Amino acid sequence: MTLMPASHGPVSPLGASGSGQTPLASIQVLRALAALGVTAAHSVEQFAKRLGLPGVLPDLSLGMAGVDLFFVISGFIMVYASEPLFAQPRAPLIFALRRLARIVPLYWAISSVVLVYVLLHYHDLAAANISPAWLASSFAFLPWPGVDGTMLPLVAVGWTLNYEMFFYATFSLALLTSRRKAVVLLTLIYFAIVLAGRPLQPLPLMLTFWSDPIILEFVFGIVIASAFREGWRLPAWASHGLLLAALAAFAVSGFWQRGIVPRPLEWGVPAAMAVAALVLGPVRHCTGFTSRLLGRLGDASYALYLVHPLVLISPRWLFARLIDPSYAPGVYAAGLVVASAGVALIVHALFEKPMTRRLQRWLQRHVAQREGLANNKPLGAGAGVTVEPHG
Repeated sequence: MTLMPASHGPVSPLGASGSGQTPLASIQVLRALAALGVTAAHSVEQFAKRLGLPGVLPDLSLGMAGVDLFFVISGFIMVYASEPLFAQPRAPLIFALRRLARIVPLYWAISSVVLVYVLLHYHDLAAANISPAWLASSFAFLPWPGVDGTMLPLVAVGWTLNYEMFFYATFSLALLTSRRKAVVLLTLIYFAIVLAGRPLQPLPLMLTFWSDPIILEFVFGIVIASAFREGWRLPAWASHGLLLAALAAFAVSGFWQRGIVPRPLEWGVPAAMAVAALVLGPVRHCTGFTSRLLGRLGDASYALYLVHPLVLISPRWLFARLIDPSYAPGVYAAGLVVASAGVALIVHALFEKPMTRRLQRWLQRHVAQREGLANNKPLGAGAGVTVEPHG
């Protein structure tokens, strides 16, 4: 497989050769598929845990590879969208504020809903086996063991955001140098963390969590983004072949027991192959209905990821009256996924999107006034990017 440069001139922030075409449409579709995969996998778990119907649906645990796809995409987008920030003195502040404005509101809102439910059900934290330190860590995106020893926050799917925030913290500091140096620096640091993490065991649980090899999936994404920014592209045949190879690798992973192959190799590498195939290959115009629908859902993928655990357990009383899950498990599960997607689109449109815009505009004015900037540009303006991933 060979890579070829897209052009001999400088790479436009918007895409190859200043065409204005970007790889983000394909990325949005991937984000939608990743979120749907995780939702489908969790819907199957509901049949076993809450409906007492294990084995009535096919094993969809492969859908959890959506997390790995998210991590690769996050690495890609952070480099891609931060092009104007590299080597700028206030870049870490701008980047950190934008990330907090994007990630915190919805996560805190969902966490608050879960906390209110717990307090209404158990009346106090002690009865629910919740420690104040664990609760505070859940809201602060810090990995902290619960009473059962697991490193899951109040919103269980938020464990991935603990990795995302770790990545954002290191990435923000790397922004002080050039893009090329930042990519090399982050790659070396992450490999060093993983390699040092195992021989130094036992480490504090927080350090053990952050030294998990899964953090290398962020590196996959930043390397792909660096290649894109350098102007490298795949010919159509290579892009198609790489995408087929990624799909085949995901399919093959379903035939062996989980844990035999390290997760970054089992799911991270195929995820990186898929991202590279789509962003380095020929620009795909996603104009069909399905592509547009997935693109919209990709916009709401962060909302879908966070709200689906609540939605999956909420409509049992309604769905059970309309559809008996024991007789039509596939239809019932599909209904759960569709309901999750619908709620996510509503939450994204009515809460997530407007809240993010308000916070980022406020931060824009605040930073401009504080630093006495005459040019009141949006934080990170110039990237030509409106897509905000969760990770």
